[in-house]
Amino acid sequence: MNTFNELSRFFYRRSLGLLLIRIGTGAVFFAHGLMKWQNLSKIENAFAHSFGFPVWLTIFLAIIEMLGGLMFIFGIGTRVVGVVLGIEMFVAIFLTGVSRGWSAHELEFLLMVLSFGLALAGSGRVRLVHMFELDHES
Repeated sequence: MNTFNELSRFFYRRSLGLLLIRIGTGAVFFAHGLMKWQNLSKIENAFAHSFGFPVWLTIFLAIIEMLGGLMFIFGIGTRVVGVVLGIEMFVAIFLTGVSRGWSAHELEFLLMVLSFGLALAGSGRVRLVHMFELDHES
């Protein structure tokens, strides 16, 4: 029984859990933003033809996803980034068609929930900014 208690205490690390969630979510956002950036002409055409969006919006979204992903990973401005990226995923789900069903939006839904969750929970103690004591968000 004592071993179970020790193991239980070892795994109760809120900040390390948030770090793993931030790294995973940030890596996905960064990768998707980078993909948009590397294929700007294709993505711009798709956005313009499918949704009637201006060209600059594709560039803006790519930058938001790459920068936001890095900010999640390093724990910088986690609450603000969580709200921005959560809203982006919410809009993406509805723009691409809710009627397409759950399986068409699993990733966007998961990223939306994780982003809003990080906005509510904050970055935790393990973050780049905390190492340099520039920020007091937790």
